[in-house]
Amino acid sequence: MDQKPSIVSVKVQRKKQSVFPAGGIGAVFFWVSLSVFLGATAIYFYGQYISLEKTVRVLKEEDELLKQENNKQRAVVDQLQAELAQTGSLLRSQEELLEKTTQSLKAVESKKGEEEAVSAKENFSIINEIAQKLKMTFAEQIQQGESFIIEQPKSIIVRFNKSILFGYGGVKISNIGRTLLKKLITDIKPFLDHSKDLRIEVCSYTDNDPPAIEVQNFYPTNWEISAIRSAAVIRTLIQLSQLPEDIFSLAAGGETKPIADNNVPEGKEKNRRVEIIIYPEIRHSDFKATVKPTSLEKENPAKLQGSGE
Repeated sequence: MDQKPSIVSVKVQRKKQSVFPAGGIGAVFFWVSLSVFLGATAIYFYGQYISLEKTVRVLKEEDELLKQENNKQRAVVDQLQAELAQTGSLLRSQEELLEKTTQSLKAVESKKGEEEAVSAKENFSIINEIAQKLKMTFAEQIQQGESFIIEQPKSIIVRFNKSILFGYGGVKISNIGRTLLKKLITDIKPFLDHSKDLRIEVCSYTDNDPPAIEVQNFYPTNWEISAIRSAAVIRTLIQLSQLPEDIFSLAAGGETKPIADNNVPEGKEKNRRVEIIIYPEIRHSDFKATVKPTSLEKENPAKLQGSGE
């Protein structure tokens, strides 16, 4: 029997080809390229390293600056807290001082109120005393209706008919008028010397007739006439008493506030008057209208003739 030959498969291992060329131009190019790549990579990473190192250094410097700034801010905060504590202590001291000051002011005001009450009582007594003395001094003129003593709660009004102080139509004090004013100031001067609160106001009034035509260049209206007469009375009182000017004040009533009927001669005569008001000064007053008599123009020597006083 014939035997068939057996076939045995044999694996032949082929030698693998290397990815790296063993020689030639390709090998040179490959190694050059690889060297360039590796060099570039090394340079890149070195640059990154340098950059990172610089960044780290900058961050460290910034961190140090922040720490220093933080320390400064903390010092400022500590100082502010200390100042706040000191301010709080000072504020409490100020509040205590304010409370004491308020109590002191209340005590002063209370004392001042008591003193003013006593002063008002004394002034009332003085005013009453002056009134009684003047009533005795001018008893004859009061009886004849030439003067009046009018007592008010806080003042005295000494009213003179114009004709007893001034000549007819005139603005110059007559001799009789000067005598009467001397009696007046002699009676009240001791009280003025004793009390620093007493003041004198002089106000003159006219009837409703306009000034005479021949004198209207000097006295256009009754206001000027009454003002000049008030000034003349005050000047005379100052000359006779040597009292300081600042206790006097001047007022002009003109034809306002008539006390009688201007339609009849008797009424006109009563309305032509001079009122001397003696009163205690109101303290703490913000308003005071005072005209110094010496600041007014001296009266014209000419007489005011005719109607219109």
